[in-house]
This record gives sequence, C-alpha cells and structure tokens, in this order.
Amino acid sequence: MYILGLATMGESAAALLKDGILIAAAEEERFTRIKHEGCFPLRAIAFCLAKAGISLAEIEHVGVYWQPFRMGARAKGMLTTALRNPSSFLKQAGSALREFTPAGGGESTASQGSWMELFFVRSLLQKHFGAFRGRLHYLDHHRCHMASTFFASPFEEATILVFDGAGEEVSTTLAVGKGIKLNVLRSIPWPHSLGHFYSTMTGFLGFTMLDGEYKLMGLAPYGTPDHLSFIRRHMLITDKPGSYRLNRAFVDYHAALQGQFPRALREIFGEPRQNDTGAFTDRHQNLAASTQAAFEEVALDLALWAFQEGGQHRNLAIAGGCGLNCAANGRLLREGPFERIYVPPAPHDAGCTVGAALLVYHEVLGHPRKFEMTHAYYGPEYGDLEIGEALRAQGIDAQPIADEDMLLGKTVDVLTRGGVVGWFQGAMEFGPRALGARSFLADPRHETIRDTINAKVKKRELFRPFAPSIKEEAASEYFQGSQPSPFMTLTLPVRDHQRDRIPAVTHIDGSARVQTVRRADHPRYWNLLDRFEKHTGVPLLLNTSFNIQEPIVCTPEQALATFLHSGVDALVMGNYFIERQMVER
Repeated sequence: MYILGLATMGESAAALLKDGILIAAAEEERFTRIKHEGCFPLRAIAFCLAKAGISLAEIEHVGVYWQPFRMGARAKGMLTTALRNPSSFLKQAGSALREFTPAGGGESTASQGSWMELFFVRSLLQKHFGAFRGRLHYLDHHRCHMASTFFASPFEEATILVFDGAGEEVSTTLAVGKGIKLNVLRSIPWPHSLGHFYSTMTGFLGFTMLDGEYKLMGLAPYGTPDHLSFIRRHMLITDKPGSYRLNRAFVDYHAALQGQFPRALREIFGEPRQNDTGAFTDRHQNLAASTQAAFEEVALDLALWAFQEGGQHRNLAIAGGCGLNCAANGRLLREGPFERIYVPPAPHDAGCTVGAALLVYHEVLGHPRKFEMTHAYYGPEYGDLEIGEALRAQGIDAQPIADEDMLLGKTVDVLTRGGVVGWFQGAMEFGPRALGARSFLADPRHETIRDTINAKVKKRELFRPFAPSIKEEAASEYFQGSQPSPFMTLTLPVRDHQRDRIPAVTHIDGSARVQTVRRADHPRYWNLLDRFEKHTGVPLLLNTSFNIQEPIVCTPEQALATFLHSGVDALVMGNYFIERQMVER
C-alpha cells in the first residue's frame, strides 16, 4: 500500500509511505532552488513516485496537511490587520487575495503558496501525473504535526507539544500519544501564537520573517534578557499554567510582515532595525536574549502542564516550526521532567507530509506502528556514473577512488591542514539541516576556521554558531545531558574541559547544536568521523550546510557549481575526490 503525503504552502513537500514505512521525502525548494518554496510540490511528488518506481495510479491514499474550509478565522485576522493599517491596506489586501488565488499548479513560486490550490489537489495530481483512483484525505494541520513526531518516534507513550505560527484555527496543541492514538489535552487558538510572537520580533530585529528566526536564536546568547519581565507581563502573558496569550497592542504579525510595528512596541524598544545588514547594538542583542528567554519560559510551562495533565509520560515529542528552536529544546531536556526528547528532522510544515501519510496509515486505516525515523536520508541519491558525467561536463578529468580508506584519508588530510571540504554523499537529507549528506566540513579544533568558512564560503553573520557532528557513542564525553540527537535539534552544553578542544563549534554561551551520528544510519560519514578521531583524537567535525545563500544542494551539478564559485578546498562526491588545484589549472 502506497500513501502520499503533501504540503502545499510555505514549505511545500511530498513524502511517500510503502506499507507504513517511509521510503521517500523531499522539499520542493531543493528542486526549484527557491528557499521556502510554496508552490504545489510537483517536483517533490515526481521524485517520490520515481524513487518507488510507480505511477500515481498505484497510490491508494493521499493525505493533505490542511483542511482549507476552516480558514475563516485566519482570513478575518488578515483583513482586520489591513484595516488597522490604512497606509498598507492595498498591499495587504493584495497579499490576502493572492493567498486565495490558485498559484498555477506548481508553476507559481509564491513563497506562501495558495490556499485555493488545496481545493484542487485531485485535479492537479491528475493533470500532471495521470489517473488517480485513490482516496483524498484533508487532515487537521496540528494532527499532522503530532503524527510526524510521535508516530515516527521510538516512544510507545509520550507527551506531545506542537507549536508553530498557526494551523487552521490553533497555534499550540498539547497532547498525549499512546500506540496509534493521539489525545488532545488543550489547544490554544490563533491569533495567540508563540511562533508569530517570535517571528514578529525576528522582523523587528531586521531579519527576514519566516526565514531569519534562527539568526535571532544565534544572536540571543550575546545579550542579557533585560526585557524578559516586561515581555512576560505585557506581551506574552501566562494567565494560567499550560496557556498563554498575546497582547496584540504590541504584537501584530501580519502588520510585521509588511514592515510595520505597533507604536506601543516602538515606544518600549525603540525603532526597529531597518534591514538584515544594519549594525547591531547592545539594545538588539538584549532584545534577542529577552525574546528567546520568554519563548523558552512559555515552552517549558506548556510542556510541564502537558506532562502533569497527560499522565506524566517522561518522553516528549515535539513538532511545529517552533520545534526548530534547538536552544529551547535543549532547555526542555535540561530543566523539564523528561528523560528523552524526540524532534523529527523536519518539524516545520514540510514534515507534515510524513505526518499526513502516517496519520492516514494509523488513525484512518488503523494499522499498527512499524516505522521509526532514525535518519533523514530520504531524498535524491546519485551514483558515480551521474557524478562522473557532471564532472566531465565541466571539463574536470577525475577518476573515482574505489578504496574508501584512501578516500577518507585524503579527506582528513585536507581537513587537518585547515581546509574546508564539500561533502556530497548518499541520499539528500529531508528537512532544513545538513546532516552529512550535503555538508561543508571543517576541523573544529581551530577557532579561526569559523572566519575561514565565512570568508571562503558562507559569507554570513559572524555571530551565528557552527554545529558539530559527532560519533553517537562519543557524545557524552563532549556534551552534557547527551541523548541521541541525529537531526541537530538539541542545543547542549559543551563540557567545560572540552571547550578549548573544539572552539569552532562552541557558541559564546558554551553550547553547541549537536548532531549524533550512528554508523548504521550513515556508514561513510561515521567512518570519516572515526578516521578523523584516529588522526586527531577528536571524534567530531564542524558541519554546516552545503549551500551559499540558496537551498542546500541536491544534484552533483549544483554541488559542483557551488564548489567552483566558492573557496572550498576539496569536494568529495561519492567516490570522487576533487581538489581546488584540479579546477584551477
């Protein structure tokens, strides 16, 4: 039985289950090369079908991550915002109208996609992929998030926390999962949204909303939370345990999307930073710290309430876009009552494709659980034949190295000489993190390597931290409170005596966003870490995404183009090893 899961707005994606097991998943942005692509995911669907070697006619069920007929409250909110801000009324109204206009069945690249397309899923599928005789299921957005984390987790029972910008009507869901059952304890209605609070403050600090939230999180440790008390009393308010509300006199999400912020907010915190290139002051850093601290406090309160009311299950499953806040996830592990936390590799809307498919399989059809998502390598994969063709097309004469030990040895040699390596191996990751399939790698022992990467490759803000990938069995030697973290979704304290050994991946507050690597999940990447450890005594590498201000590379051609236009010292694709000198002759 094949079940296709779809997400069609904002972070469009597709995922495919075969008999309850995930076999393919990809975000549309990796194919269109437009970040946060929101068009109907034709290319991701085509990939999933090709990976399985089937046609659309063989799909028995399609699960869609949204119920479009429940959008009245959201539409009313956008109209209310437009009326509150007459100067931006036409722009806001035009944006709202575009939300309700078909985006062309995959031909549009509107970043937020089109709600109207949700009504035409069957016809769009048939138009582009032929006959579809299966059942179409429109599913509750937050139930898809719940399924994406709990049904893919190793837990038989768990507390569940879902928080994002908003679903059809709610922005936060507290629940309990048992077997194939999902029991909601409490939902918090939109517009009271922890995600929209965080995004609004992201925009106020001059970062791009719905994209730059991770920058706010990276900036926060540089400041002190001087405004925490004010935010918690007047902006993000908890009247009772397990709940919160936003004061819209300070937080107006849709106005913020247009670059407009309430007078009350500006009177307290000053004028917003104008753009993503403006200078930072202590004021900006302290506001970032205060925003992050408030977010963490509310997340901890929500999880504690759900734990107490839901039967005190010490496993916590997290999903929703807010689940990408790995600093908050780490605090939940350190200060909460939970022994284990599971956050899937795509807790944001793209991951709802997996959730929608699992929800159909378990909740609609009643089948028992048999799948655990231990890795994220469900995207396109390319062999030496395709890689060789891409190299020859660029006039690069190289031969594959059949001996893996030799290949890894040459890679480690570049790394230990202070070089940066482009690492393109196996199936592409699903989700926003590079996890050793499409990564830039470097030696974490030298603090200056961060400046080298920023100068040669990433050209990004200096305050943003770099993450470590570490052999799972060595993680507890370097990080406190370590549990398996295969998807880089937990920030953990670096042990005091190890901080000087790995300064390039230790953030200013002594933390690191950790990826643990199991040999069974990615043998070649684990073998590289092992080889690096034998050479240096350190079982981890600096890992950052293989991209330069665009989506992470998908194909050999994209990887090679990025390599050629960067200062990366070597590219390892499959069994091919290409050094900079080979392309500069």
